[in-house]
Parts: sequence; C-alpha cells; structure tokens
Amino acid sequence: MDGRDISSIVSSTQAYYDGPADEIYRTIWGDNLHLGVPCSDDCSHPEAMEHTNEIMAGAVTLGPDTRVLDLGCGYGSTARYLAANFGCHVTGTNISEKELDLARQRASEAGLSHLLSFEYGDFHSLGYSEGAYDVVWSQEAFLHAADKNAVLSECRRVLQPGGSLIFTDVLVRRDTPAEDRERIYDRVKSPDMWDIDDYRSALAGLDLPVSREEDWSEHVARSYGWVRDRLGENREALLPRIGAETIDRTLEALSFWVNSANAGYIGWAMFVASKPA
Repeated sequence: MDGRDISSIVSSTQAYYDGPADEIYRTIWGDNLHLGVPCSDDCSHPEAMEHTNEIMAGAVTLGPDTRVLDLGCGYGSTARYLAANFGCHVTGTNISEKELDLARQRASEAGLSHLLSFEYGDFHSLGYSEGAYDVVWSQEAFLHAADKNAVLSECRRVLQPGGSLIFTDVLVRRDTPAEDRERIYDRVKSPDMWDIDDYRSALAGLDLPVSREEDWSEHVARSYGWVRDRLGENREALLPRIGAETIDRTLEALSFWVNSANAGYIGWAMFVASKPA
C-alpha cells in the first residue's frame, strides 16, 4: 500500500471520529472509548473498562520513570489513569483534533498536565526517535491501520531495548463471510481487520516476542450491546445534534456488530510483546 492510500484512509478515519461519532462517543461512552472485561457478572460497562486498564497496567512495568506512548489515545482517559496511578509520563497521540482538545482539557482539570502531553500523530509514521519510550500502549486502535505491519514496526522502533508493547484490538475472524466482513468494516471505516494469528505472525516476523496473550472475545457482544442500548436511551437528546438518520443507522450497525460477535465473527484480544534487550 502506497503513501497516498494510507493518507486517504487516515483522512477518512479522522473524518469518522471528528464527525457524528464524536457526539455519540462523548454522550454514550464518555471519556473512555474502549471495550471492557467485566470484573463480575453484574459489573457495569464503565467498571469493566476500568478493569481492562487494571489488567493491562498489571502486565507491564510502570512507574515515575516510565515513558509511555499511547497510540490512538482518544479523550485521554487511559493516559490519565496511568499518570494518576503510576506517576508515569504519557504521550498520547491521535488523529482526531476534537479528541485531543478534550484530552488536554481533562488533563488540566485533573492536575496532570505536567505528566501528560497530547499530540497529533499517525501511527504509520511516528515522529519520535528510536528507543524514545519504555512502553508503547494501544487499545482498539490498530484496526484502523492501513498497513498494520508498518504500525507494529514503528512501535518496535520507538521502544527502547527491553521495552514493552501492549495492545488490544478488535478482530475479525478468518472464517467470517465476505459480505459480513464488509459490513463490519463499514461501521468503523476500517480498510482491513486482522485475526489473532495475523498478529502472532506479524509480531514474530518483527522479532517482538509475545510474553502474554489473552483472548477476550467473549466480552465483545456485551460491550457493544451496552453502547447500543445507551444510544437508544439517549436518542431524543442526540436528535438535534446528529439527526435521526445517523442515530438509526448507528443503532442498526451496532446491532449487527453484537450479532456478529455472538456468531463468533468479531473477536478481541490483548498482546504483550517486548523488544529484545
């Protein structure tokens, strides 16, 4: 894939997140835009998202001297969590200026601006020097990548030797019918979504040994079902801002994602890999 294709996909992804999705996410999801691993059977989705952060943070070494790069940082919720709980310095990158603006505002309100910086950044080509970070972190962002091998290669480059790459991503299983696959891609404007084996192969090929892998696919339908239901409950409040057509189209797409997850077509996994010392 050449630079023009990547640029086009980045632009369409940016338009997606700066468009009606921004209104929906702020109203429904809040500042944390991720899936969740439930802490119990009656765990709410916001609690499940926090639990996911706790699991991931426990899988890497974090402290006041840790330099973290958060790729696809959204509204900066995870970056704030890491700074507040571990004192680490976090650089959050994103292609949505709306999300970056709110991330900076929230960091200031939380008194964490001295530990956090938020910058525009395309993860296909990171503007940081080799070995600049101890941890590269990402949650459900790589699915938007036009060239996932290039993204993972950039992650490796900016890690210092011995540093950790930790990420989660939404997966589309290999046996997903082509028609369903295209509908899944269309909702998030993704050019391509990988399965677990694709990530295993790519990480091995880049000499990024995996120390931990967890398949969290069983929680996908629960997460997106919660988003769909909250969107339905907030339909009237959102109508003046984004209109009935956008809301109803999103509700239909979310229902399709829930059904696809229940059918075993959409998955979710966490990987922890390291750059050899």
